[in-house]
Amino acid sequence: MASRWFHGLVFFAFCLGAAGVQGQEAPDPVAAVVARVKPSVVQIITVRPPAPPDTATDESAKAALDTRPITGVGSGFLIDSSGYIATNKHVVEGAVSIFVATPDGVRYKARVIGITYNADIALLKIDAPRGTQAAVFGDSDKLHIGDRVIAIGSPFGFENSVTTGVVSALNRDIMESPFDDYIQTDAAINHGNSGGPLFNLAGEVVGMNSILFAPGTVSGSIGLGFAIPANDLKFVLGRFKETGGKVNAGMLPIRTQQVTWMLARAIGLPGLSGALVAGLEDGGDLMMNGQIKPGDVILTFNGLTVADPRDLARKAGVTPIGSDAALGLARMDQRMVVHVKVQGYPEETPPDPGRFKAQSVGLTLAAVPDQGVTVTGLDPLGTAADSGIQEGDIILQVQDHAVSEPTQALRLIEVQSALKRTFAAVLVQRDGKPTWIAVRVPE
Repeated sequence: MASRWFHGLVFFAFCLGAAGVQGQEAPDPVAAVVARVKPSVVQIITVRPPAPPDTATDESAKAALDTRPITGVGSGFLIDSSGYIATNKHVVEGAVSIFVATPDGVRYKARVIGITYNADIALLKIDAPRGTQAAVFGDSDKLHIGDRVIAIGSPFGFENSVTTGVVSALNRDIMESPFDDYIQTDAAINHGNSGGPLFNLAGEVVGMNSILFAPGTVSGSIGLGFAIPANDLKFVLGRFKETGGKVNAGMLPIRTQQVTWMLARAIGLPGLSGALVAGLEDGGDLMMNGQIKPGDVILTFNGLTVADPRDLARKAGVTPIGSDAALGLARMDQRMVVHVKVQGYPEETPPDPGRFKAQSVGLTLAAVPDQGVTVTGLDPLGTAADSGIQEGDIILQVQDHAVSEPTQALRLIEVQSALKRTFAAVLVQRDGKPTWIAVRVPE
């Protein structure tokens, strides 16, 4: 009897264990992907000059202008282990200083390698240590509506924030550029996510989060985020790396529009594909040798079907400048092929990395009797501009030295360079409370 009781107890325990195993949910693949890819995602910190004064002549209005440097935060990701970083153009445009903070808390000075003329893409470079982990690009053409995706970035400065969602739509035209084919996602995208990667469940970058849409005065996510596809990024960033900052994109000097159902009926087209020529750019007729006329519909480019005007722009963009392009046209009731030369797209010149090299701490100080020295001004080109130090702060100590004179405080910061330090520890008093701030030492 005892033996039967024992075996029955063992069988009951086994059943409980089996039920427990069966009841366990499989681990969510998102957690594993995030753990693997997080080291490749970085935070971008920028410093810009204060907004220029308007034309107002009222002295009191001028006095009220904020003269402090503007610090911004965005996102980016490493695309190779040598320190190349992808981000959005709007994250870094106009900045006089750019820094990259990696997930381990290390901050690097970054320089701009390339900025696109008519797309929201920029390439940065830092002196990354050997073994730095980079993200892996996937094939964005293989995305499907409904695929799960993961966004990682620094919304509102909260670094390494993770949101998930699905691909809501593909090839979205949000009228940002002639090449728009944005990925729409409902993963929460907020200010500061710009430039961060969008991953698939294989841990591959399929896009770069760039735009959020919100109605009226709403500034947060409402589930309408847009990412630049990875295949577009690979082309642009690859060109930047090869040429040192140039895309060398091709273009056709024409203005085109979508073929609508009603226009297709009017001009005798069987479908809605193609790019309807609305006009030519200045000098376009000469560059196209008079081969293209308003009203033409470009149906093919070098034998490939043209889906819409943005598809035509992308096909021309990746074609070598000066090469021949065979355009299949519908001209009212006629079909023909004409040959034109691909022209070069205008490009921006990235700012000279040494142009804004900080030569000083950039602090204006005044003595405070029996306390220390107070900060009365910050130069956006100074090394302290991105440190978090503010006008009105009272500097009590630099490293282990108490300070009482402005020149003494500045000298103690600058001398750290001779001691092979890149930052100086500065104790400030703000609103009656002491806090330590790391101030970058001039190069």
